[in-house]
Amino acid sequence: MQLWGRSPPQVGSENTDSEAWTGGYVADGFEPVAHAFQASILSGQALGAACTIMHRGETLVDLHGGWKDRSLERLWGANDIALVYSLTKGLTGMAAAVAVSRGLFAYDETVAQIWPEFAAHGKDTVSVGEALSEQAGLAAIDYKLSLENIGDEAAICAAIAGQKPNWTPGDFAGNHAYTLGWIVSELIHRRDPKGRRLPQFFAEEIAGPLGQDVFIGLPDTFDRNRIARIEGFGMQDLYIHHTTMPWPLTFEMCLPGTLPFRTLNNPLILEGPGALDCEAFWRAGQGAAGGMASARGLAALYNVFAGGGERLGIKPEVMANLAEGHRFPRKGLKDQVLTAEMYYSYGFEKPFDAWKYARTRSAFGSFAVGGSLAFCDPEDGVAYAWITNRLGTGKWDDPREKLVRDAFYSCLENHS
Repeated sequence: MQLWGRSPPQVGSENTDSEAWTGGYVADGFEPVAHAFQASILSGQALGAACTIMHRGETLVDLHGGWKDRSLERLWGANDIALVYSLTKGLTGMAAAVAVSRGLFAYDETVAQIWPEFAAHGKDTVSVGEALSEQAGLAAIDYKLSLENIGDEAAICAAIAGQKPNWTPGDFAGNHAYTLGWIVSELIHRRDPKGRRLPQFFAEEIAGPLGQDVFIGLPDTFDRNRIARIEGFGMQDLYIHHTTMPWPLTFEMCLPGTLPFRTLNNPLILEGPGALDCEAFWRAGQGAAGGMASARGLAALYNVFAGGGERLGIKPEVMANLAEGHRFPRKGLKDQVLTAEMYYSYGFEKPFDAWKYARTRSAFGSFAVGGSLAFCDPEDGVAYAWITNRLGTGKWDDPREKLVRDAFYSCLENHS
């Protein structure tokens, strides 16, 4: 390993993005990854970011740089965390995999067997695997969310159970931007002998035992000075700075009554995703968009799954399900919310023809609004996490992140 970095500027001086510091280390031969990471920081395309990549248990890349907020006075440290939005879905998928491995429920069991109220409006045949694969048709809920009530899981789950699905379950999949977390939380709560919900279960069964700074529900004891603050975007930025976001999604997100609007703007209320970067949301433990994590922590968790999951007691048959992937929806992969193809599987997203983010199809992970990505590839032995606090406006393959990922795989091929 070799240290990599650039001397930090004097805090309190007149700093600009181009003076931002980058540091950390890379393995010999992986210097191009550091150059790629540094490029987005020094160019100002990223306010701050962090990236950790492991291969067969060895950390090859561990980089961080830039600023924790727009004041350009607080440097992003190696162990700092940030709100990671839909990367939280992967954490929830991990919790479900632990629950299945412990025998709390099975992927092929119906949700209604565990949660009888869920059977309303023809949802009685929806399996746990289908629900986790975002095929249940519950992307948008009619319950009016706010930062004041978003932690009331009992009321929200009752609304989810009693709602008519947005489409016939199993026909399609669609981004369950918030509801995925509550569905999994209720399943765990109903079957866990201790009655825990997702935030406590995740902390006690995954992040805590592994000693990692990854949270679904930020504890009061965590030092808030270690949080990198989000620089978000407004709806107008989706037009002014349009990149890879599908145009139909861009339009429909601004049209009240459409499925994308009802799914993605509850509770955003057109303020953009940056509005969720606040104490109330950090604490809420929202299991699809409210995770707080460091890149190091995310990579460490995915590294356990890249290595077979034994440290968390993941059964081989559960790992096989995650690597193989859930069956496709009956009517194809077109996401009914994002208006483009997407392959959801057991709480994660998997590579498919339109988005091959890893070298093998055994990979699973999640991407997030703004460009962050975290995943593992069990066949390849890779665990990867790249997070940022300046949100981009693309769908996936954020150019800042993809530059790093491409550089890593190029170096890995040269060293294999």
